Amino acid sequence: MDELRRILDRDNAQYINEVKERWTEFCQKVQFYGVFKKIRKPPVGTGKAEQAIELLQALPAIFPSSSAPPKKLHKASEAFVHVLEESEDPNSFLRKRPLTCPVILISPSNWILALGDSPVAAFKKDLITEGLLYVMALYYALHLTYPKCVATVLSIIQSEVLLDSLHQQDQTSAFKKAISEWRAFVGK
Repeated sequence: MDELRRILDRDNAQYINEVKERWTEFCQKVQFYGVFKKIRKPPVGTGKAEQAIELLQALPAIFPSSSAPPKKLHKASEAFVHVLEESEDPNSFLRKRPLTCPVILISPSNWILALGDSPVAAFKKDLITEGLLYVMALYYALHLTYPKCVATVLSIIQSEVLLDSLHQQDQTSAFKKAISEWRAFVGK
C-alpha cells in the first residue's frame, strides 16, 4: 500500500488512510447501487466480512466488462476473488488458475493475497473489507494490466477510489457507460 502511495500521491502522508476512507464510502454506495440495479439484495443479517465477500463477488456484475471471463473461471469475480471450498487446497487452486493476476483467496479463518501461483501475504478474515485495495496496489506496484473480464470494475475503482484518471485510450465503451451510470446514481 505504501508503494501505491508513492506512485499516486508521494507527498501525502495520509494517502493510505484517505484511500481506505474513500473505499469504505464507495462500498457503502455500491451496496445500494447493486440493489438499485437489481443485481444484489439488501445486505441484511450478515456479518461485515460476509457482506464484503458478497460485494466483491458482485462487483463485476454491477460494473460489467464487455469481455467474458476465461472458460476455466466460473464467474468474472474469480479474476480477483475466490472463496475456497472447505477441502480445497489454495496451492492447487493457484496452479490450475488460468490467470496470473493478483487474487484474494478466502478461507474460513483468513484470506491470502496471491500473485500467479504464489501466495504473497495472509491476513485476518476481518480485514477482507480492504482486500481489493491490496489487489489494486499490486497492479500499480508491478505495472500489471487488468484482465479484460474485470477491467471495467478495476478501472472504476482506479478512478473513483484511488482518484487516478484513466488515459483516454484506456477508457473502453464499457467503462464510459459504467462510469456515466455510476456518477448519475451518486449525483456527481
